[in-house]
Order: sequence, then C-alpha cells, then structure tokens
Amino acid sequence: MDTEKAVIEAFEKAGRLRDGESVYPRVLMAGWLETPVGAILVAGDDDALYLLNFIDQTSMIRKTALVQKKLQATLELGPSRSVDMAKREIQEYFDGKRRTFETPLAMQGTVFQNLVWETLRGIPYGETLSYTELAKKIDKPSAFRAVAQANAQNPLAIIVPCHRVINADGELGGYSAGLERKSWLLAFEKTRKDETTAADSPNIEGSP
Repeated sequence: MDTEKAVIEAFEKAGRLRDGESVYPRVLMAGWLETPVGAILVAGDDDALYLLNFIDQTSMIRKTALVQKKLQATLELGPSRSVDMAKREIQEYFDGKRRTFETPLAMQGTVFQNLVWETLRGIPYGETLSYTELAKKIDKPSAFRAVAQANAQNPLAIIVPCHRVINADGELGGYSAGLERKSWLLAFEKTRKDETTAADSPNIEGSP
C-alpha cells in the first residue's frame, strides 16, 4: 500500500463529510507510522494528540471527519510535538520497550465517551476487562452496550487501549480496526508481560 497516497485520499474523503464547510480556520498536523499490524495515522498540534487510527480501518474516514468538524480544523501532513511524540512512543510500544504513554491527549467525545475512554487508560498492559466490568467501573452497570459503542468510537487506538476490552465469556467481542488486529495486540502484550514476569522471577534452581 502507498501509505502517503492512502492518507491523502482519506483526508479528501473526510473533507467531503464536513457539512459543506470549504475552509476551516485551524490546522492539525498529521503523519503516519508503519507497524507490524498496519499503518497508523496520527494527528495533533503542538499541545495534544487528537487522532490515532489504523489507516485501513473502515471507521477511520468518519472519525477523521468528526475530529475536523469538532475542532473546525483541516489536516495537513507535517510535524508537530504531539505527532512526533506519539510516533516515537508507538514505535517503542511495538518494539516492546513501552507499556504506558505520555503523549498529551485531547479527547473530543461526549461526557460519557470521555469517561469511558479515561477508564480504558487504567487497564494495565497485558490485561483485559469485560464490557460489563468496564460499565461497573464507571458506576453504570447496565450500560455495557453503550460502553461497547463508546469503545468503537474511540479516536485514539492503542494509547486509549480499547483492544483490552473483551466479552464476559472471554471471546474477543468487537474492534473497529478488526478482530485479527485485536487478537494480535492482546497476544503481543501478554507475551511481553509473561517474558518480563519470567525474567523477574527468582532463580530457585538448587535451593533446598
């Protein structure tokens, strides 16, 4: 895939969803990063990151258009502090060198969506939570379907780890970037966590 071409086409398609707005007064800078599970688009300004999504996922155009509309901003390819920081941290994540992220985020959801997304950030690396458990964590135990919808609308993949939420029966559930990708990410994190646990365990060979 020609990633730059795909990104530019995505911007153009997102632009056509902007309710007739021809020019927005603000500009967000954007870039991409190739990863073992596909190219990722990142967009933000010098203060915060607004978007991080897999370029080929079907909801990427809609999420890009929504961010542009909410911020009254267009996207252009180029560097910014948040984009550069996110690209570096995501690379470190896939290299197995990073488990938490420090890139400042600006989440543009509803009050409920932001609550769900903030709670997602508390799920530890290599662990999972069910949609029902996540609903209980935000004190809305009957809202597990709404929680699942908020997960699907998350504009900041991996850094806001919606891939760590699964069904109560242990099945994967949904993932807007694809279940194969979700399975890979969960297996990757579990393997890295298990390797670290094994390395940190005391060597008891020869102990009485």
